Amino acid sequence: MHTFAPRIYGLVYASITLLLAGVARAVEPLELPLWSDHPPGMIENATPGADDGTGRWRNVGIPGMLVYLPDTAPPAGGRMAIIACPGGGYTHLTRLVGADGAVDAFLPRNVAIIALKSRVRPPSTDVETDARADGQRAVRLVRHHAAAWGINPRRVGMVGWSAGANLALNVASRHDAGAPGATDPVERQSSRPDFVILLSPWPNKKDASDYPIPADAPPAFIASAEDDKTAPASFARGIAANYVLAGAPHELWVVPVGGHGAFTIGTSGEGGQWIDRFIPWISSTASPSLETDSANHPK
Repeated sequence: MHTFAPRIYGLVYASITLLLAGVARAVEPLELPLWSDHPPGMIENATPGADDGTGRWRNVGIPGMLVYLPDTAPPAGGRMAIIACPGGGYTHLTRLVGADGAVDAFLPRNVAIIALKSRVRPPSTDVETDARADGQRAVRLVRHHAAAWGINPRRVGMVGWSAGANLALNVASRHDAGAPGATDPVERQSSRPDFVILLSPWPNKKDASDYPIPADAPPAFIASAEDDKTAPASFARGIAANYVLAGAPHELWVVPVGGHGAFTIGTSGEGGQWIDRFIPWISSTASPSLETDSANHPK
């Protein structure tokens, strides 16, 4: 049983209250491509894709990211950053703008949010590989810009919903330390996230055994709903079992009901309050804790 500072709980409850009250932040993101030239595997005549009018981005062939930075000064050592990976079955990106509610939830905590615009099919013909490369590049790119954005390069994590969780899982299980001699300075950075949040992780027609976890995998917060028919809880349990075999830190949380949307931020039900559970967990792991500026939060 862990004991956590009352201040952290106060920040969590205050921020959740603001979120559920429907507070919207008018934040204009910085949009950047992941590569200045052609990403690996890019097809001919690729485009950045577009919103189809329903909040879903389709036909993303040129990956990029939307960078949302808090308007408050970073704490000593730099703020945490979370790369948000939308769901959509690798055919589209759901609620890319605003990072599926993560901007409203985390910017008040002085945490930067980076919405990942990863490749989808069409046009990709090997979408899981392409999306993994996009996720790895995003981690490197955030670290490359860490000083300019007030980010601690050792506090760069990922959150993913459904297919986005599959993407984050791929990055967590297949990362490298970077290439010190690379001509591209971004490629000199490590692609290992400092933690991953896997919400309703989608198996993409595979088994948990297809996602072996290395001993140096980043800590993982894994959440699933027992009644999820799209991303079964059995897959989440299998990934957690892989973490146990690897001896890597993780938290598995299975809620009884909520379906595939159980962990949408702000939704009713137990799963919608996952941040309430994530904050104490990340503060108790070997990964650097979530430090925020208490002056920016109501108590």
